[in-house]
Amino acid sequence: MWCVTITHGISPEEVLARYGADARTARPLTRQQATRLAGGDLLPEGSVLQAGQLGDWSFCFEEYGVMGRMPGPLSALSRDTETFSVLRGGDGMDGFAHWRDGECAERFEPGAAGTKPRPPPPWWDAVQERLDASGEEYPGLVPVLEATAHHTGAVLDTDTRDGPLLTLRLEDSDRTPDPRTPQQTPRVPEDVRGVLARPGSPPPPTMRQAVNVPSTRHTHAVKEEG
Repeated sequence: MWCVTITHGISPEEVLARYGADARTARPLTRQQATRLAGGDLLPEGSVLQAGQLGDWSFCFEEYGVMGRMPGPLSALSRDTETFSVLRGGDGMDGFAHWRDGECAERFEPGAAGTKPRPPPPWWDAVQERLDASGEEYPGLVPVLEATAHHTGAVLDTDTRDGPLLTLRLEDSDRTPDPRTPQQTPRVPEDVRGVLARPGSPPPPTMRQAVNVPSTRHTHAVKEEG
């Protein structure tokens, strides 16, 4: 199980702050070093966040967490910008979400027709086009990562993922709370400055350049390494 968010135009420190963390406590740790903060394979009451920057975009990766799938952090992350969230669920359920200006613009489970958003769903269409072109019955998250990678132009390769990233552990009780209404944006704490995994699950993604842009083009996005 893993979850990654990618947000335009803010720093890695601000990304952590919008999750609800005190970015001043973050340390540069490698992926291997970060596992020590987990205290085990699963974090039922928290998550280890690792944030970095790829050009104009900043990402936050959770090896075993799902905070990057929750409305509170996503609403805060996307305030005055846009954020993408990709989830590889330990129960086999994958997820994609696009948030803009504090609100969810589109959310669905790739390939699951019952989760198709109301039209017009540009990201559903972009992902479905790649699903159809793959010719595979279960292509996983590759089509999702391709679509977002082309939009963002971000390349999260293995060296970046395994190398030192700003890292901290955030407890569930401290994360940015979910909005009370879809329109309400959670407030980032003012004192922050500077700015279960199943057998056979694929490894965390590698983001590469891809082709074909969805109709709502910002300029740039993500592909899973096979």
